[in-house]
Amino acid sequence: MVTGIVIVFFILIVIYGNVRTPGKSGEIYSYGLKFPEGFLWATGEDAYQHEGGNLNNDWADWEAGVPSPIENGDKCLMAADFWNRYEEDFTRARADGQNAHRIGIEWSRVEPVMGEFDDDAMAHYEKMLASMKDKGFTVFLNLWHFTLPRWAVEAGGWESDIVMVRWEEFVEECAIRFAWYVDYWSTMIDAQIYALNGFAMGEIPPNKKDQKLSIKIYHNLIRAHARAYKIIKENATVRDGNKVRVPKVGMIYFFFDYQAQGFFLDRFATHQLDKIFNWSFLDAIHTGNIDVGVFPGPRIKRFSEDSRDTLDWIGINYYTRQVVSFNPFKPGMLEMKNCDKYPATDMDWEIYPKGIYRICRKVEKRYPGVPLVIAENGLADAKDDRRPKFILDHLAWVHRLIEKGCPIFGFTYWSLTDNWEWAKGFAPKFGLYRVDRNTFDRTPTKSASLYRFIVQNNRLPEESEFKEIIK
Repeated sequence: MVTGIVIVFFILIVIYGNVRTPGKSGEIYSYGLKFPEGFLWATGEDAYQHEGGNLNNDWADWEAGVPSPIENGDKCLMAADFWNRYEEDFTRARADGQNAHRIGIEWSRVEPVMGEFDDDAMAHYEKMLASMKDKGFTVFLNLWHFTLPRWAVEAGGWESDIVMVRWEEFVEECAIRFAWYVDYWSTMIDAQIYALNGFAMGEIPPNKKDQKLSIKIYHNLIRAHARAYKIIKENATVRDGNKVRVPKVGMIYFFFDYQAQGFFLDRFATHQLDKIFNWSFLDAIHTGNIDVGVFPGPRIKRFSEDSRDTLDWIGINYYTRQVVSFNPFKPGMLEMKNCDKYPATDMDWEIYPKGIYRICRKVEKRYPGVPLVIAENGLADAKDDRRPKFILDHLAWVHRLIEKGCPIFGFTYWSLTDNWEWAKGFAPKFGLYRVDRNTFDRTPTKSASLYRFIVQNNRLPEESEFKEIIK
């Protein structure tokens, strides 16, 4: 009798979990809110996603596969041609009132052959950075995001000690050459996505499906960040008059706001996913406590003095939440999905502004005293009909965070122009400016006008002003 009741109870819980819909994002007043003096307003570009002409790496090789692994069969090729048009894009961003900007370095461009740096490519990046400083931008520079040079892949990628040595030389070269220009250094972007999606799920290069190897790569990237942190500190510290300027070194990191579909196993699954995706990497480089793995799979757990306290700031990439449930038939026995009852982007990502508040509060609590910047926030919206309200609502939640004392010092809309959205190709339109795929001409959207108003006035528009801007 008791056993039967327990079984029925659990069946009812499972049924409830499957039909339960998490609540929608809370409403928030989003008009006329003023931001602190000196708040940083930014957009930016990623090396591979914007520059074009980056063909000496594993992503370009993957895109050339038959059949194409990219939606619509796109190839990145010239991307947004930012490599040749950086000056006009910087000028555009500065004219819009932005006071900060981010670019990245493409490792395969500056070290096309193992052990040989391309002085012309390095000089080109230096011109970019000098242009940013001349225009009064606070400069953010990222060193690695997903792509590896062909020679690095042939040498074994992030599994190889040889590649780790070359990484250290690459970081040192950048630190020495670019020390005068960079205000905030990011060692890498979305490192956990690379380890998990590239080595456990096999969805992006190097397209492997090996959980044990995935955990090893995750661990190696923690080591790579820690080494880069110390190298930048040693080589990018400069004397400016009577002052010594010590570089600020952090990481740009992607967060999902994970919420459980139901109870018990769903909540356990959510906790496991939240831990390895959102927290394990940052925990390791903040506290030195490395604990990487998902029950009941492979796990690395140890303390690393080298990794401890290698996080001067955190760049938060936030786009959406995901609803998580336990599913024994899915990899890792986890299933993640979007909540399709609510408005979504062109990529079917739920528009959930409150998530930026929830994530930042958790980050603030977990890493007290570490400054935060919203390093990416945006949406795919080809019609530009959801973007204006998206920007307004997310910034209203950022404003509330500031009111609560959260140490957020800037916001980056992602991105200035349309770009290459990795395996999704060119279909998703994230830019404030549309990019013509034939001419590469930039055309402003209404959202560009809205963001211009916000940054030039350091506040959100009143409701009447908002309606006038987007009419």
